[in-house]
Amino acid sequence: MTDPVLSVSYATIAAFFEAAEGNYRNAVYVSCTCDYQKESGCGDFLFIPGHDCRPVLLPLSDAEAFMGTTIDRTDFPCVMDSRFFIRLYSKWLELTTASSKDCPIHQILHLMNRPPVP
Repeated sequence: MTDPVLSVSYATIAAFFEAAEGNYRNAVYVSCTCDYQKESGCGDFLFIPGHDCRPVLLPLSDAEAFMGTTIDRTDFPCVMDSRFFIRLYSKWLELTTASSKDCPIHQILHLMNRPPVP
């Protein structure tokens, strides 16, 4: 189930806060600097490895809407650009995403937030 204001599921939000031990500042702030075509919802996001080391991504706009506050990148112990994130997870992204032409971050967000199969 996805909230009409949010682009991510409640399961993704729960996984993010579980991995971040309840504090979004324990995550990494990722600035969107990629060269892919900009889509709606593009922008900075928060990232933290989940319990299985797979990345849990939370778009900044969703984090701010969910928490009802503006998030300042200087509150984070680590800030990286999205090109570095893509290099960091390059092999996993190659194995997980369907297209090398489309933004892998958007593809991962789509995969993470599709409804569960009954």
